[in-house]
Amino acid sequence: MSFIEIKNVHKSFYQTEILKGIDLTLHKGEVIVILGPSGSGKTTFLRCLNTLEKADKGQIKIDNVTKDFTKKDRHNTRDLILKTAMVFQGHALFGNMTVLQNVIEGLIRVKKMNRDAAKKIGMMTLARVGLSDRVNYYPVQLSGGQQQRAGIARAMAMQPELLLFDEPTSALDPELVGEVLSAMKELAQEGHTMIVVTHEMQFAYEVADRVLYMEGGVIVEQGTPQDLFNSPQDERTKKFLTRLSGKNFETVALAT
Repeated sequence: MSFIEIKNVHKSFYQTEILKGIDLTLHKGEVIVILGPSGSGKTTFLRCLNTLEKADKGQIKIDNVTKDFTKKDRHNTRDLILKTAMVFQGHALFGNMTVLQNVIEGLIRVKKMNRDAAKKIGMMTLARVGLSDRVNYYPVQLSGGQQQRAGIARAMAMQPELLLFDEPTSALDPELVGEVLSAMKELAQEGHTMIVVTHEMQFAYEVADRVLYMEGGVIVEQGTPQDLFNSPQDERTKKFLTRLSGKNFETVALAT
């Protein structure tokens, strides 16, 4: 039985339809990577999953919580928020808070946890991403990679059922990408359920259980990394991977 079921999710901004009926199921512990060009709806899809954007219609079920966006009410919205956590493209840390304060803010305000208990979880989570010695630093005092790892710690601290990553390395200098991807690989190995929007093909090949290609607000094609990268079926997928790799598609195969 599927752990997460996403059915017929639509989202429009003004008169432009961004998501045109997304269906997706995930099993617990599965890692899905979403590829696609800018404007394909990838970020909007993630934002709908944790209600940063309200879908116009459709349904999301995570474990025992079902949110029906066709119903114009907030029923189960908070429960769905508690089931998900998101790591943003630009880390989105509060500049006037220390690293530890950033990590525990959601525990205190959203989960209504007392400060001492929240600090204990925050310290443990920061240790897992290698930031034990940076708990009292402010974001401006961290490298880009450290800031993004703090963002990952903040998401992990909420103990969500589903971790969402929106191009977490795209704003980083190339030399800092590896440390963030390494932290994400560890999460996958620990069995976290994850949906990752990224253009890091090697990460997708090594970590994903499935890779999805999105374009024009729909899922064009999906499959294992080996199938999608080495023998895509749709011409749109082939063209995108060729552009992304900077090579002729036949030579992509990720040199494994």
